[in-house]
Amino acid sequence: MLRSDQVLVTVGTACTLSAVGSTETYQAIVAQSEESLPLAAFDAGLIEIDPEAASAADGMRWAEGDHAGEPVTLDELKRLHGATLRANMGIRHVPGVRELAPRVVTDIAAPLPHDLETVGLRRLAGLRYEDIRASGLKEMHGLFQNDPLLSPSLQAQLFAYGALGALAGLPRPLSELVPDPFAFRVASATAFGGNDGLGQWLRPDAPLPEGGFPKDTFAVRLAHSLGSHGPALVSTMLSPSYSISRVLKNPELRESLKSADDVGFMRVPQAPATAVGACASSLIALADIAPQLLFDYPGFKKPKLVLLTAADAALQPRFGILEAFGGGALMTGEKLATKNAAHGDGVERTVHDSLAPFDIDADGTVVGHGGSGLLVTTLEFALQNKLDITSIIVGWGTSGEAGGKAHFAGVGFGGENALVQTLDMAYKAHGYGVDDFQYLAAHATGTRTNSKTDLGTALAGLRGAAERQGREGELPKLFVGTPKAVGDGHTMGETGLKAMSQALQYVLGRKAPGVPTLRRIDPDLAEIAGHFHLQAEPSPGNDDGGAICATQGFGGYNGAVALRSANPEALKRYACDADDLAAYLEAWPEIRAAREKAERIARRSPKLALVMAEKHRWAGLE
Repeated sequence: MLRSDQVLVTVGTACTLSAVGSTETYQAIVAQSEESLPLAAFDAGLIEIDPEAASAADGMRWAEGDHAGEPVTLDELKRLHGATLRANMGIRHVPGVRELAPRVVTDIAAPLPHDLETVGLRRLAGLRYEDIRASGLKEMHGLFQNDPLLSPSLQAQLFAYGALGALAGLPRPLSELVPDPFAFRVASATAFGGNDGLGQWLRPDAPLPEGGFPKDTFAVRLAHSLGSHGPALVSTMLSPSYSISRVLKNPELRESLKSADDVGFMRVPQAPATAVGACASSLIALADIAPQLLFDYPGFKKPKLVLLTAADAALQPRFGILEAFGGGALMTGEKLATKNAAHGDGVERTVHDSLAPFDIDADGTVVGHGGSGLLVTTLEFALQNKLDITSIIVGWGTSGEAGGKAHFAGVGFGGENALVQTLDMAYKAHGYGVDDFQYLAAHATGTRTNSKTDLGTALAGLRGAAERQGREGELPKLFVGTPKAVGDGHTMGETGLKAMSQALQYVLGRKAPGVPTLRRIDPDLAEIAGHFHLQAEPSPGNDDGGAICATQGFGGYNGAVALRSANPEALKRYACDADDLAAYLEAWPEIRAAREKAERIARRSPKLALVMAEKHRWAGLE
C-alpha cells in the first residue's frame, strides 16, 4: 500500500486555449451544449457574461459598440454573430497565408479563433500594457509593451493564460498554500521553442521596421525568442515583485527576500523546467517532474505543488512550418475536394472536419496553436489542504523508438515501451490492471500512417502490459477520443497535455470527446480497429474509471500517462493520515462544488491571467 506522499493527483481541471476557444467553450462544444455560442462570443470580446449565472446564456450583455452594457438574448446573438463566430473557430481556411509564405502548399490551419492571435488574447488574459501598469505587477510593465516587437510573444501569452488560469482551482491563494515559494515549480513543455520569436530577428541587410526600431530591443527580443520565456514569465508573475533597477538603487530590498523560516534560502520559486520532446513534450515534462514530487534525499527540497503547462505557436512566424511539412503530411484544399468528389454520396466533408483520424479520409494533419495548464501535487498535500482531487495519476512513462532512421521526422515502432512502463506502474504501485482503463486519448494527428501506428502502438502496449500482469485472453475494448477531431488541429508539444485534460474529464464522469469527424473507418485499420471502440459520439465518462493518454513525436519521442478516478473508495486504497482522510471525505462535496464555481467564475470573467497572478503571487515590499 502506497503512502499518501507517494501518490500524485491532479487538482482542479486544466485551463486550455486552442483554435476552438477557451476551456469553457471547448467543453460546451464537446457536451453539445447551447452554451457554446455565448462562450465563443465571450472569447471574441463581443459580450460579457454574468459569471455567477447558472448558464452562459443568462445575463449576457454587449461588451462593445453603441449598445455596450445592454442585455442580449441567445436568439439575437445567433442572428447577428452566429455564422461569423463559427466560421472563425477551429480548423479553417486562413486568408493571406500564401501572401506571407508563397511556397506553402495549404491555407488550412487551426490558429487561435477570432482576434486572439493579434490583440484578443492579451485582452482575454489581462496582459495589455495598460492592464499591467494599473495592477500589482506594475514593476514588470516593461515586459508587456504594446509594440509588437516588445510585447510578449504569442507563445508566451499562451503559457501565461493556460498556466495562470489553472490556479482558479485553488481554494486559497497559492502564497498561503505554499508559504515558501521555493516549494513551488513550473514544469513546462513546447515543441517549437520561441518559434514565433524568429519573426523578430531580421537579416543584417533587411530594411528597418516601419517607424524604426523601438527602444531596448535586444534584451526583450532575445527573451521573447527563447522557448523558456513563457514559463519564466509565469514564474516571474507569481514571484515577489522587485525590478533590478530598484534593487540596485536600494540594495537593502534584497534582504527582504531572505526566508525567515528556512535560513539561507531566498523567497523565490524554483526555476521553471522546460522539456522539448517534439509532440510528446508535455507528457515528457510530466514524467520528468513526477519523480521530483516523490523523491526523498537528504538536503533535497522537493516541490510541494507543480504547475504543469505547455504551449506552442508553431504557425508563427508567417506560416513557414506549412512549407516545411509539405503536402504529403498536411491536409490541403485539393485533397479535401478530391475526397468529396470520390465519395459520390452527396455528403461533403467541410474544412472544419477535414482532420479525420482513423477515417479513410485521413489524408493529412492540420497545424494548430494551443496552451494548457494543470496543477499536480501529492495526495498527502491535497488532503491536508483540502484541495479538490480530480484524478489520481497512477502511471507515466517515456521511450524512444526504432523508427525515423530513413527520415528523422518519421514515427516508427518501439514507442509502446512508454505505455508498458505506465501500465506497469499502475499495476505494481496502485493495483490497477489493464482492465481498469476504458478510455484512450489518442494522438490522432489525422494521417493514415499515424492512425496505424497510433492504435497499433496502443494495442501492443496493452498486450505487453497484460502479459507482464499474467492476464490471458482478449483485452477489453477502449473507447477512443481525441481533442484534434473537435477542431483543435495538431498543437505539437502542447497536444499531450490537452489530451490529458480531456482524459481528466472522462474520469470525472463528464463528457469526453470521441472522434467526431469519423465517418468511414480506414479499411487498413480493420484488424486493429476491432480492438477499440471508434465512434463519432462523445463518451459520457466514468467517475469510477481509468483513462490513458499516449503521444508519438517526431524523432522517436514518446510519452504516456494513466489516470484513475478519484473517489472515496480509490483514496482508501492508500495509507493516509486517518484524521486527514476522514475530514477530507466529509468536506469533499463542498470542496468540489466550491472549486467548480471558482473555476467557472474565473474563466468567464475578464483578465483571467492577471487576476490569477494578483491573487496567487507571493508579495514583496509593495
